[in-house]
Amino acid sequence: MNTSQNSNHSKSEIYLFAYLALVFISVAAMASYFAYDCIGPLTPKLKEVMGLSTTQVYMLYSIYSIPVILFVVIGGVLADKLGVRKSAILFTAIFTLGTVLTASENYVIMLIGRFLFGIGAESYYVVMNKILAKWFKGRGLAMAFGVNLFLCRAGTYAAFFGLPWLAQNYTLATALWIVAGINIFGLVITLLYALLDRYGEKKNLVAFVEEESDEVFQFSDAFRLPAAFWVISLLCVTYYSAIFPFQGAATDFFVERYSMNNVDAGRLAGTIILISMFSTWIFGAIVDKFGKRATMMIIGSLAMIPCHVSMAYTNINPWIPMVVLGLSFSLVPAALWPALPLMVKERQLGTAYGVIAMIQNIGLFAFPLAVGAIRDKTGSYNPAMIMFAGLGVLGLIFAIWLKVIEGKSGGYLEKA
Repeated sequence: MNTSQNSNHSKSEIYLFAYLALVFISVAAMASYFAYDCIGPLTPKLKEVMGLSTTQVYMLYSIYSIPVILFVVIGGVLADKLGVRKSAILFTAIFTLGTVLTASENYVIMLIGRFLFGIGAESYYVVMNKILAKWFKGRGLAMAFGVNLFLCRAGTYAAFFGLPWLAQNYTLATALWIVAGINIFGLVITLLYALLDRYGEKKNLVAFVEEESDEVFQFSDAFRLPAAFWVISLLCVTYYSAIFPFQGAATDFFVERYSMNNVDAGRLAGTIILISMFSTWIFGAIVDKFGKRATMMIIGSLAMIPCHVSMAYTNINPWIPMVVLGLSFSLVPAALWPALPLMVKERQLGTAYGVIAMIQNIGLFAFPLAVGAIRDKTGSYNPAMIMFAGLGVLGLIFAIWLKVIEGKSGGYLEKA
């Protein structure tokens, strides 16, 4: 990849096009977040209308991760080989088709739809991360990741805030088809991004220009990634496995634990997302200014540990631990995702993001199923909350380990 010098463009012009690119790629991601998280707030309705068990509902989450585990590394390689334009359109089309099938209200077809959705969405996120590096490397990358996460999580918050109301006042089918329609719109915007990307390369507005490679990829290349990459991958899988599966179960948990109605429970469940939407980009700006990435991951992992247990076994107002979880879910991602381009060469970025997504989704496959099985067997979510706290402890250990490793390599994650 060639580094772009941008000698003929003002700084304001460069940032204008870079943030326009960010918005374009975030629209499809926002739509996919909305679709991924539609299952959680609709859980009570899926049980009522379709007669599904808790385990069957959470299988709609877990089956998303099965193809990701098998395919997302290949998706990362395709991002490196095909370039971001072609791969973004391909993967957006696949996950959009998945949302259409999920709206069928036929359980088997819904499972097929979520399977395709997993292939497309997670591979698209790999491409999206590479696009962010392409436009923002050396130009406030952590801030750009924070703004991107703000927009993506707006999709999740909209799911928790709006879908229970839609399903309650209209029908389950209406809610699911609205999800599909929003994703079709995201596909249209992705096509527009492809035009912008071509223009950015032609006018030398990007941070680096992708070059076609004749190198043959071998999976053994992935194992040559640095040790810090593998540690941050372990942190990623443990941390996110304590966030996303809980978030998926949270609406049903709050209905049972606090006797809330579906709408209020969905809005409380969305608090994590609402807080992180507005604070992740702020923490990203702090990372760009001061560094301290490893330290922020330690603080965020530590803050998460008491939250799950306190909601299950104490009389604490649930809004308090949910706000803390939201802040934690801002600190860790704001530091984690922008750290990868500092560890990995540009030509391997797609592969690296693919590998970490594969590892992450092993957890996102296993733990929703574990939550559903625990709930069906015990009649309570409380044991699952202990499991989430345990994952938080593991995440803290890996965060500390990461700081030790990168400290021996010059402390590059702690530098601005």
